[in-house]
Amino acid sequence: MNKFSPFTSLLFVLFFLTSPYSFSGEKGFHLSVSGMFLTNSTSQGGQGPQGSTVLTHTELIYHGAWWGIGTFLSYDLQGSTEKDTAIGPKLELHAGPFYLEFGYAPFLQRAYTDRTIARQTGYGLLYGLGVRFNLSTGSGSSGTYSGFFIQSSYKYRTQIIDKQDGATLSQPIQQNDGYPTFGIGYVF
Repeated sequence: MNKFSPFTSLLFVLFFLTSPYSFSGEKGFHLSVSGMFLTNSTSQGGQGPQGSTVLTHTELIYHGAWWGIGTFLSYDLQGSTEKDTAIGPKLELHAGPFYLEFGYAPFLQRAYTDRTIARQTGYGLLYGLGVRFNLSTGSGSSGTYSGFFIQSSYKYRTQIIDKQDGATLSQPIQQNDGYPTFGIGYVF
């Protein structure tokens, strides 16, 4: 079974139910915050992060008629022992309420409080499929939409860790994650 099918089905249902509020080439700056929450437990030798994971994804994107370019900040709090941060540029391609996103994080850091390792650094890649809907039908002074919107997306990220406490690793660590997010934003 395709792992994207339930999420893709939800996107299509949301599109048909909210089509009067759907974006159609909304130009301007989009500021948004999305998040994901889950509980987890990981251990190695009886130790490791346990509890909850809270991932936030903040973006500032300038949109043209069918494209968007800007920056993103991803902050992932895994329990009280690990904090992952990624910052970088992002590109979006959109048609109506749907968008594809591509990001590169030249700054990626993992900070630990429960290990002999204090910090790991590297870079990351981000891919995603999402949908945005206006929360009102108002428009700004230029005749384009201005106001709040909601968004949901499925993101897939690859993190490459190549340094540990400043020392280069002989073999980089690669981590791949897929996760849904839901959030709110504002067009101005």
